[in-house]
Amino acid sequence: MSLDIDPPLQERRPLPAWVRLGVSLLLVALALGLALLFERQVRPPNLSLVFVLPVVLAAVSFGWSAALAAAAAGVLAYNFFLIEPRYTLAVDGRDNVWALLLLLAVGAIVSAVAAESRRRALVAQRAADQALTLQALARALVGAGDRSQIGELCAEALSRLFSAPAVVLASEDGELAVIGSSAPTQLNAADSEAAAWALASRKACRAQTYPADGASFDFWPAAAPGRAVAVIGLKAAERPADAEPLVEVVAGYVAVALAREDLMRRSVALEIQRASERLKADLLAAVSHDLKTPLSTILFTLQSLQRFQGEHDAQAQLDLLALAEAETARLSQLVANLLDMNRLDAEAVTVRAEPVFASELVMTALQRSQAALKDHQVRNEVGGRHPRLEADPHLTETALANLLENAAKYSPPGSTICLRSGADGGTGWIEVADEGPGFGGLSEPLFGRFVRGVQGDGRPPGTGLGLSIARGFAEAQGGTVEASDRPDRQGAVVRLVLPLAAAEAVA
Repeated sequence: MSLDIDPPLQERRPLPAWVRLGVSLLLVALALGLALLFERQVRPPNLSLVFVLPVVLAAVSFGWSAALAAAAAGVLAYNFFLIEPRYTLAVDGRDNVWALLLLLAVGAIVSAVAAESRRRALVAQRAADQALTLQALARALVGAGDRSQIGELCAEALSRLFSAPAVVLASEDGELAVIGSSAPTQLNAADSEAAAWALASRKACRAQTYPADGASFDFWPAAAPGRAVAVIGLKAAERPADAEPLVEVVAGYVAVALAREDLMRRSVALEIQRASERLKADLLAAVSHDLKTPLSTILFTLQSLQRFQGEHDAQAQLDLLALAEAETARLSQLVANLLDMNRLDAEAVTVRAEPVFASELVMTALQRSQAALKDHQVRNEVGGRHPRLEADPHLTETALANLLENAAKYSPPGSTICLRSGADGGTGWIEVADEGPGFGGLSEPLFGRFVRGVQGDGRPPGTGLGLSIARGFAEAQGGTVEASDRPDRQGAVVRLVLPLAAAEAVA
């Protein structure tokens, strides 16, 4: 990121004195030729004004010294070539003496006025360049995203303003570090000490003076309300003497920008903390009831078997044990889902992809989901040896099992859950279609954590992590999970998409 302005206009390097003098005398010679031509063709009453032209041109172009030389040369040329007796420096008549003196005076005055105008024009040009640079700096700092960008922008602005190497330092972990420089710069030990002193004292520190003996940079503190936040430095040997006001303006920009960046970092950290707290609250709200119910059922069953063992016949005992087993399996699945989501959050999912047939994945997922699917009719249309996917069997089976259990939760007992598969381009897919209420609109929000399709106390049991875990495991393998309502609006379709195995994709 850099300042979005054209290179600043710079005052031209002065020409050597002999060049300026030579050009000024050449202008006088041209004026003399023009005066001789006018004398022969036009015969004006006063030719001395012609010699004012080179004076003005020399003053505007080269300053007062060249203009004064042009004025003196013009007086001599006018006297030698145009005043009687010609070709001599003698002056005939008082009128001619006054004419020469007035020409010299006018030349001197004009040279002084023109030179002053030139100086003011250069000052105005320099001020315009400085204002343009400061405006561009302020505009760029608004979009600066971090400390390094702020430092680089301010160092570039200082370099443009003063045509001198510049650095910006800020405190990081209790130590000053360079966050921006106009050119590769190596600060010596004295420079570092001087910068630290300027930051601590909140006063400017000049090079080669106490306590900056040996330093090559002048340093100024950039102070935000209540504390100094950074230090800016300019190469002492190359900066102009009147740098102080502009440096203080840039220092103010640096301080405000860094204070804003620090506030934004704290705000982001606070928002992350709040999001973490909300996640914890959502987790507690999502699992408190779903963990409590199976635990209570298991506890009640075991207490009943223990206290009323003699009153239960063999079938009742088997029924109670089956209930405890089902609730234990449910509890185990809840914990497994939470652990899977924790792995996804920690980016600790290890993928061991291998060629595997979709039919094999579906059979294993159906076995894992038997308990959830016991009240539904399952139609498995995934058969044969196509498609063959490049997938991690364990992750894919877990994702499919979550999709099947999700379909069972949100479709009425006795309804049909259908599984299909196919291939499209370089990817294969397995989809689960149910006869439930469908998504009723956008399905994407349901892939969030702890989000359930039905709100309120009548919602199905679970943590609301099934779709999120399925998509997370699919994306870890280079695939995804897509969801939509069925075309006839009589249920939902969730499709697991994964890459085809290499041989399958080529075929």
